Amino acid sequence: MGAAHSPAPPPANRRLWVTIGVLAALLALAVIIIIGVLWARGASTPAATEAARPTPSATAPPTPAGPTASNSGTPAASGSSAAPGTPQPGSCDELYSPEMVAAFGDMVLNPAWLDDPELDMKIGEDDPVLEGVIDANDSLLCQWAKPEGPSGAGVSTTLVWVDAADSATVEDHLRDRGDSCSEQEGGLRCTTEGSNDEGYFGESHFLRDGIWLATEYSNAGPDGYTLDMVNNLWPEG
Repeated sequence: MGAAHSPAPPPANRRLWVTIGVLAALLALAVIIIIGVLWARGASTPAATEAARPTPSATAPPTPAGPTASNSGTPAASGSSAAPGTPQPGSCDELYSPEMVAAFGDMVLNPAWLDDPELDMKIGEDDPVLEGVIDANDSLLCQWAKPEGPSGAGVSTTLVWVDAADSATVEDHLRDRGDSCSEQEGGLRCTTEGSNDEGYFGESHFLRDGIWLATEYSNAGPDGYTLDMVNNLWPEG
């Protein structure tokens, strides 16, 4: 008699086993994919993420010492260095009459673009003596320029509260460098002007009763500009 043979499974059972095999293979593949994703994410741990985030400094940045002029049109300091009775305008708007504002035409007072420190037009920046007096005292910076940006034309005035010694320093320096000085409106007025291929430029300085009006201009400046400020600071004459 020949060897016995196991009967072949019916077709229904064969389909079942094939289905089970396919499902098992898909499940194994899914597990491999999940493990791979988790492994890749594990490269960025919570500790590494926290270390990469910037943290605020425990120490605040130092505040620059000493008063400085501000482009905002308000005093950089309180004006506490001014002697009693000295005019102390709270903003640049108080320095100019409506007629002077209109005379500037399309120029505006303290446009926002002048806040850029690299575009500073402050008077005295190229004169160490004048710059030293300005930096040592409370001041108010007022600048007229085109609203859209630099144009080669503008007027910059720094109102500086000075004591008698600083006032004398400024006067002596202006005379020594050759400015034209004369008595005017109860104070001392010194001016200098020049020109080149780009137009005209100059400075106008006025010293009176603890105030120094230091003005620098280029291709701009209505007639009577300095006297208009004087009349608004000392309306009684």
